[in-house]
Amino acid sequence: MDTQKARCVECRSEISVPGSYAHGDHVKCPTCGTRHKVVRSGEAVRLVLADITPLKEALRANEAQVSRLEAELRHARHSFRIGVNGIGFGVVYVVWQIALKERPIGTDLVWEAVGVAVLTGVLLELANFFFFAKRKQMSRLSREIEEVEAEGRALQQKLREASRV
Repeated sequence: MDTQKARCVECRSEISVPGSYAHGDHVKCPTCGTRHKVVRSGEAVRLVLADITPLKEALRANEAQVSRLEAELRHARHSFRIGVNGIGFGVVYVVWQIALKERPIGTDLVWEAVGVAVLTGVLLELANFFFFAKRKQMSRLSREIEEVEAEGRALQQKLREASRV
């Protein structure tokens, strides 16, 4: 019988599959050492991974990494980092009004201080979102999630192909 060529699933190099190899026999890639099962359908020869356990483990690790990155992204979106400094501005405003302007302590001063604190906190948070680290971190995490999800889809495809035997 003649020898047919098939591509390695891992490194894509050509592997010679002798005609004596039946459906389900194992062949090893001479380039990367990956073991494959021979899949024969009529005259065509195809190779799939012989041992899918490492793929399953890699897929579980991939899913865990996606979960971790999504949790980090949720935390980054819902965190008030620099905006908390608005409270400090509110306190400074009260001290400035009492000490320098000799204003009496009252509910109107407290409400003004709360307004100053909330307004400066929101403005600082918006500045952080649009110009500073928060936006940069969210963009980085989103890119990483997309890359890891693409890797996961590739692993799932390899698992499906290996399971068809």
